[in-house]
Amino acid sequence: MSSQTYTFTLPSGSAVTFRSPFGADRVNVIQMLKMSMENLAGNALMIEGYVAVKCITAYGGNPADGNYKALFDSLPQEDLDFYQAVFTELFGMNEEKRTGAKEAAAFLRKGQTYIASFNSQSTPTPLATTAG
Repeated sequence: MSSQTYTFTLPSGSAVTFRSPFGADRVNVIQMLKMSMENLAGNALMIEGYVAVKCITAYGGNPADGNYKALFDSLPQEDLDFYQAVFTELFGMNEEKRTGAKEAAAFLRKGQTYIASFNSQSTPTPLATTAG
């Protein structure tokens, strides 16, 4: 699996490089947390944070060693909060993506085919519609 990487400087001055997430990242985090009914609420809150940190490929000029839990635990809170906000803005469901999803659903409800074009700067737009 390959993906684009991003680098920026955190409030502490440390540089962080990270990649876009994959579905397997979330699965790995859920498996690591060993969720049960007793700890479901607490672990649900941790999933997003761990997924974001799991995507870090370098921190402070050093390659990440794959131990995302230890990295998560060692990040200064200000850096962690800022990084998670940037990560969520890039990959989370923001208003632009919600609008695109609503447009796609509207086409599909009408029995049409919706082919979306995505990039990081725009909402999806229908490229072709056909009655089905």
